[in-house]
Amino acid sequence: MIEVRFRAQEGDSASADGGATVLHGPALDERGQAVLDALRPNCKMMEVTYDVEQMVLHVGGEARGADVADELFQGLDKGRVVLEATTLGFAELFSIIGCFVRAKVPGLEIIYVEPRSYSRVHPGGDLFALSEPTRGYQPIPHSIVDLGADELEAGVFFLGFEPERLDRALEEHQMISSKEIKLVFGIPAFQPGWELDSVVPHLPRLEQGAAMEIAYCAANDPEAAFERLETTRRALGHGNRMFVAPIGTKPCGIAAAIFASVYPEQVGLLFDHPRRRAKRSTGASRWHCYRIEFTYPAPNSDQRCS
Repeated sequence: MIEVRFRAQEGDSASADGGATVLHGPALDERGQAVLDALRPNCKMMEVTYDVEQMVLHVGGEARGADVADELFQGLDKGRVVLEATTLGFAELFSIIGCFVRAKVPGLEIIYVEPRSYSRVHPGGDLFALSEPTRGYQPIPHSIVDLGADELEAGVFFLGFEPERLDRALEEHQMISSKEIKLVFGIPAFQPGWELDSVVPHLPRLEQGAAMEIAYCAANDPEAAFERLETTRRALGHGNRMFVAPIGTKPCGIAAAIFASVYPEQVGLLFDHPRRRAKRSTGASRWHCYRIEFTYPAPNSDQRCS
């Protein structure tokens, strides 16, 4: 079994070793532009995007099917790569992290910048303007899960400000209602008061009486999110599986991407690939650098799940 350790630092700016390669997505808002501007002078920048319909990963002008995307990173010095999670989407993050874990890198460095505020549909209103209508829950290679399988025992949803994403999952995949479902809210939130913006829109679904467990972890803490997932995995029956739906904060998505990469035989992903809106947030708040360290089992060791 792969051991995972997290280290985290906070600040008001981002930095990386000179000559590092930064894997990033497009800058859609002020914080995305700010972090790319901070990294660009000393780093090699490579944009990464994922084509949902074709299941193809694009890295610096090259493309491969996401099931063989490891080929895109063979020439990189993986010890000098930084993942810029503010701009990367979840599918890109998972694809990159999975490639690096399969290559047995000893560690990863991931940067994420919180927003100062999120854009709302109407000023002062309750609804957020974060995403265009989703493409629907479509699989990502290396994380495909049969939601109707008897051995699928449990699922974990990380939730954010958009209740329609949970509603759509439960309506389109009604078979998961018979599973042990845990809903995880990002509390404490990035800023005081934002926890209500997350919980209150989900109350109509919670009040329907469905047997779903409620849990919490800090919105900006991948380690806490990873530990929540570990609790569910350790409770699985022998030979059973679980799924994770990372539709909450990006730090929780980082945890989900690492978790699914470390336990590919036990964990699948349920993700709806929203089109993130331009100017979905304003300003930049806390800057985070997450360092994740991996210890891999010896080649001949017993790798039974525990």
